Amino acid sequence: MKNFKSIVLVSFLVVLTSNVFAEEFEDNRVIEARVTFQKISHQNPWLVGEPFNRKLNIIHLGKGQFFGVTLSKQNPVYAEFESFDYSVPKLAIKAYDGETGFLLLESTGMQKYPKPVNLDLKLTDKHCPTGKSRYVYLPFSKTPIKVLMLEQKKTEESDFFFKNQLLCGIAVSDFLIPTEYVELFLRSGGKSFPHPGFLFDVNLTPSEREYYSKSFPNPLLVSEVIPGVGPAYNLFPGDLVTMINSFPLTKVDEWDRADKVLDLLLRKPDGRLRELGETIQLKLHRNFQSISVSYDLRAYDSNDFLIPEEAKDRRPLYLIVGGFFFTELSNAYLKEFGSEYRVKSEKKLVYLSDYYQKKVHPVREKIVILSRVFPLEGNLGYQDFQDLVLEKVNGTRISSLSQLKTLLQAEESTYYAFELSGGKIAFFTKKEILDLQQELQSTYKLGRSYNLED
Repeated sequence: MKNFKSIVLVSFLVVLTSNVFAEEFEDNRVIEARVTFQKISHQNPWLVGEPFNRKLNIIHLGKGQFFGVTLSKQNPVYAEFESFDYSVPKLAIKAYDGETGFLLLESTGMQKYPKPVNLDLKLTDKHCPTGKSRYVYLPFSKTPIKVLMLEQKKTEESDFFFKNQLLCGIAVSDFLIPTEYVELFLRSGGKSFPHPGFLFDVNLTPSEREYYSKSFPNPLLVSEVIPGVGPAYNLFPGDLVTMINSFPLTKVDEWDRADKVLDLLLRKPDGRLRELGETIQLKLHRNFQSISVSYDLRAYDSNDFLIPEEAKDRRPLYLIVGGFFFTELSNAYLKEFGSEYRVKSEKKLVYLSDYYQKKVHPVREKIVILSRVFPLEGNLGYQDFQDLVLEKVNGTRISSLSQLKTLLQAEESTYYAFELSGGKIAFFTKKEILDLQQELQSTYKLGRSYNLED
């Protein structure tokens, strides 16, 4: 009888706790959640890193979709509501923008949801704070975001800013990311925000201004074109942009000139944000000639760089041959040496990263490096080979891991001569390579010796 009463009491408490949580959950405007990330190593890409999680606030946008801002440049796997009720379902990652950390979550099968947050832009324009605005770059981001400057500095952690029941934006430090960015992120299904495609200089020296302004007052000087994002091979550093989308730059005042130029590139004439794929028209002056350039807005992405910043949306590529671990050089690879990576990592690789990272080639070349050598009986004498650029194999210049894999699988080759930076050479017969591959698998139990597409 006592056991029966205990079971009834426990069941009542569980139901009571669940009901209390459900009521609080449905009434809350901001809900606490926890997102789990998967660590990725660029120096050990075959390993599955330990997951880690981070607490964040989320809001319900309707139809079981939730929005939050979390770490950028990471790999989110799933999220879940912060609760002691373990029956709460996990939230699927519907979309994630690595530039801003914007996260769109989705839950299915739940009977009740909190009341959706209002994203009516007409109401936000009418009731939310206004004031001085400017374009900023969020931490680790290359995409300019237009924010409102707050009078009082908030915490460094992002937090939702409401006025009455209306979402006015996301407060971070001393600025406010307006609701329009949240609305566009939801409406586009979680797509990233456009990048201008090029960098420009408006703060010209007096001598530069005198030189360029002889024929064109208030010129916009192109300082860099982002490969794979901007109009590469159509726009060049030194070009003078005179008109953006039929708007002459002579009408742009000196005050906040950079922000106004970004408005012309990233916003429509009515002030609304442009979306990915919209066309930008430029009129420019080059070598005493007037030229027209047209290109579509894209999100910032370093995959087309000779040395990308990270392996976006995938694990870093690798290929292990004869115990030699080859990968493609990226900035993320170097930064895994720690905060003092410029001192602790190979100086030549740092040099290449500094001077050639944004170089782009029509065939999308990459720099292949020998990261290190797995100690095996068959490759003794090569243990000190580390962080070397792979220049040639059998006399053929190497420009990507996929090309290297194809070359090594060629049936007519009976030997392989690897030419590396510093004048170092490694030589193996085809049989030695096959024997080393078997020794590698039996010794280190690697799942796969490469992660390239077949």
